[in-house]
Amino acid sequence: MKTALSIKVGAAIRRARKQRGLVMRHIAEHNDTDVAAVGNWETGRNLPKTENLLKTAAFLRVDPVALGKGEVVFLEDAGPVADAEIVTDPGPLPAGPMDIQLLGTAVGGDDGDFTFNGQPAGYVQRPPGIRHLRNVFALHVLSDSMVPRYEPGEMIYCGGREAVPGDHVVIETLPEENEQNGKAFIKKLVKRTAAELIVEQYNPPKTLTFNRYAIKNVFRVIPLKELLGY
Repeated sequence: MKTALSIKVGAAIRRARKQRGLVMRHIAEHNDTDVAAVGNWETGRNLPKTENLLKTAAFLRVDPVALGKGEVVFLEDAGPVADAEIVTDPGPLPAGPMDIQLLGTAVGGDDGDFTFNGQPAGYVQRPPGIRHLRNVFALHVLSDSMVPRYEPGEMIYCGGREAVPGDHVVIETLPEENEQNGKAFIKKLVKRTAAELIVEQYNPPKTLTFNRYAIKNVFRVIPLKELLGY
């Protein structure tokens, strides 16, 4: 049964394990138990018995008292710990065809991140995670309104499923009078209503509201893990 303590202890075991560059099987073999049991500890479903907690702390070379409180204190003689988890073997990523259209954009002025200029700027490579996805395009971020998530000059891919709250999106508005193309914005979608689209930006942090009837298109920004096929 999950409790606040079991969740904290499980998260601490998982953090220490990953920083040691180990997988759950290593703990299971050391404790003479099965991987499912270790998985239950790490997710907080079960709190390990004292014997298993002590064995796990010794194996991970962390302070057992701290681990029992849901804290990670590496022992002084334990050596360096990892800053990242290696999840794949070294090697080049699979290369996809150069068939994603890169849309041309122009700076959109004070109240817009950019505008679509109506002209394709070329084609870019298709990442492996979206090899079968249709109706995808790429563009370059021009503004700094979403720093640090998206930097000016960064290329993003858009398309796939319909955007839902929590997604980053590109919003294309309808052209105003005497304009050929409407302004476009990159934001994080917060909420949709029948009349409004509520979004937020990071730099400076603020919430914005768009009239749904002034919007031409809303495109989901495809996250990196999806592009890579994770």
